[in-house]
Amino acid sequence: MDKLHILVVDDNHINRLFFQSSLKKLNCVVTTAKDGFEAIAQCKLTAFDLILMDIRMNGMNGIESAALIKKSVNNSITPIVAISAETFDTDEHSDFSDSLLKPVKLELLAQTINQFTQRVHCFNHEKALKISHDNAEIVKHLRKLFVTQLNQVKTELISLYTTQNHDELEDALHKLLGSAKICAAELLIERIESYQLAVEKSQNDAEQRFNELLTAINQTIQS
Repeated sequence: MDKLHILVVDDNHINRLFFQSSLKKLNCVVTTAKDGFEAIAQCKLTAFDLILMDIRMNGMNGIESAALIKKSVNNSITPIVAISAETFDTDEHSDFSDSLLKPVKLELLAQTINQFTQRVHCFNHEKALKISHDNAEIVKHLRKLFVTQLNQVKTELISLYTTQNHDELEDALHKLLGSAKICAAELLIERIESYQLAVEKSQNDAEQRFNELLTAINQTIQS
């Protein structure tokens, strides 16, 4: 399993170095951003496991940045934890999962990471074995092949969705669903069918369902 990838957003260089050093001690991969604009640009490129967001920043503050990140394709359900020198009420700001008061102790940082980055079980191994007639090598080979192709599939889905090419998008999802069922990729199966149902019934949350599908693809790649 890959290391957790965490984005640290803070306009103070010393704070960024502190979190970078602390997170590396916790065996995490760290990307830093010096402001909200840079954070949003990073979130367009990468699906992070967790985002640590400073609240008071020049240009675009943490609250504004978090709201835009939650609308992004890659990080719509990524937990965002506020980091602030002042008490921050997450009940009033639903885009944040929690808050940490600076300076943050390493033990508390580790607890927060563990709380919000439990990797999702994307595959049902027992079901996959039954499908492959208890051939573990076939399960391993098919899963590896499936995951390897997902980045390309995700790019194709985003392109078809953006250009509103509904027929080809439906065909691509049908193929992906078939492969997911063979590999018992249950998280993806659930998200594909959820999006298809939303489209079929013309539900207002179809865009949200599509973003959740893309997030599930990212989680499956990382699993």
